[in-house]
Amino acid sequence: MPQPSAHFFHVEMRCEGLNGEMQDFKLPAWSPGYYRLLDYEKYVQHFRAEDASGNVLPWEKTSANTWRVAAANAHAIVLRYDVSATSTFGVQNYVGDARAYLSPAGVYMHPAGIIDYPVTVSIELPQGWTRIASGLDPVPGRANTFRAADFDILYDCPTLIGNQEFQEFTAGGRPHQVVIENVPESVSRPKMLADLKLIVEAATRLIGDVPYQHYTFLMMGTGNGGIEHLNSASISFNGKSLETPEGYLRWLSYVAHEYFHNFNVKRIRPIALGPFDYDRENFTHMLWVSEGLSVYYQDLLLVRAGLMTRLQYLDKMQGAIARFENASGHHYQSATDSSWNTWGTSGVGNDRNTTISYYDNGGMLGAMLDLKIRASSGNRKSLDDVMRALYRKYYQQGKRGFTDAEFRAECESAAGADVSEVFSYASTTRDVDYAKYFSLAGLVLEFTAEDAPGTSLPLDTQTQDGQIMVADTRIPVLQVGDRILEIEGKPASVQSLAALFAARKPGETLRMKTSRGDLTLTLEKNVKRSYTFRPDANTTASQSTIVNDWLRNENGRPE
Repeated sequence: MPQPSAHFFHVEMRCEGLNGEMQDFKLPAWSPGYYRLLDYEKYVQHFRAEDASGNVLPWEKTSANTWRVAAANAHAIVLRYDVSATSTFGVQNYVGDARAYLSPAGVYMHPAGIIDYPVTVSIELPQGWTRIASGLDPVPGRANTFRAADFDILYDCPTLIGNQEFQEFTAGGRPHQVVIENVPESVSRPKMLADLKLIVEAATRLIGDVPYQHYTFLMMGTGNGGIEHLNSASISFNGKSLETPEGYLRWLSYVAHEYFHNFNVKRIRPIALGPFDYDRENFTHMLWVSEGLSVYYQDLLLVRAGLMTRLQYLDKMQGAIARFENASGHHYQSATDSSWNTWGTSGVGNDRNTTISYYDNGGMLGAMLDLKIRASSGNRKSLDDVMRALYRKYYQQGKRGFTDAEFRAECESAAGADVSEVFSYASTTRDVDYAKYFSLAGLVLEFTAEDAPGTSLPLDTQTQDGQIMVADTRIPVLQVGDRILEIEGKPASVQSLAALFAARKPGETLRMKTSRGDLTLTLEKNVKRSYTFRPDANTTASQSTIVNDWLRNENGRPE
């Protein structure tokens, strides 16, 4: 970083032991943990290639993220290039007067087809800077020098540089570094460290393993965004929010989510998410499991750690159900479709009128799946057992990810019963019977409804092969599987349907052409629902056992 205020990194890469007339070097098109193409190559400037003697080697770009060097059988090649670094987001690069953040997929090139070789990185600090924080292992005896077993590890270790505050605690016999940029001094550091330790202990107790030698929490910058890694997490948030009890609890939940990802996603993962193809999208229908179950466990870990009360947990769950049900997107997109389509959108669930977030929906599905497993097994098994089995069988023993079918099989094995209804809720837009599942824990879910702007129809759809299909309906003249071809004489789309619902009034009509004929439907009023949990006055012993084990406080802290 020779001129931090100029906002660029200067990178030199030396690659030895090569043979061949041509050598391709690549920069990833995306970053693990963030399911979006990021076009990192557009930030690369002043590219130059030389042999070991300093002779300039010709090169040209052969694809958006590939630089081909005419190597002439050179044994070693040295690349030099600059990376523009002006964005403070967790998967982008930044360097300025006071700090720097390296998002490694956007900095480090790799030889094409050779990512399983060890890498050494040396960082030259600007004058007056003293801190380097990363999940990388330091090289003994070499200042500011780190190593990675391969490029997959390198790309999974962001680096924060400057003069940040360093704190540390030990959990599970491992050191955990907490690097702080943005938390006011009024927030107690001992309390922060103690609470983070409780989260780590709750998560590692759940899985039964501590899979890393050291872990780093990068509490950085401002804004909102977290990216998980094998032994670190980059977490941006409003530090001042920690000064209120509500803001502090939200922060704990946020950190617990990113920390639990070191198990769920980084090690317990769909088979599509590794080994990575860094050149293109890595599609999967299972982000509702990878992200959604992490949403589910983030607050469950806080309950078990004694950091969130049972009432706070249920209040948060009933709020999540209300937000999901009151946004029309759940009528058009399923959790599996949201998982698959995230690569082509500008944000997960950003258009709440026509799309959903697999984070939110997956969290609720996780709760229902857990309660179903507990009830079917007489509370002998739970979703915890599924996560432990996946960890042992596929990460530790098979050293691979699981398929969609294998995840379902583990759930049914734990339950000892069919769990197809929960999985159908994940793969369709049909109405969810939340009350049925929470009643398994002796909880009654009540709702009240009030009139809301816009209109509605008792209709759920999904898009298949570019066409709108009826997924569920209480309209007698429609059937599941019908295709909606036109709306008000124009080609049908979920966007146009949602827009008409929002613009019209109850009692007005809507003309629709379907695969079985033309229809005229009368629009109904739209409602906003509020949900509330209360204990069932007639709770059975079995239900009490389930709720007390599900929402248990493992630390014995008073609620």
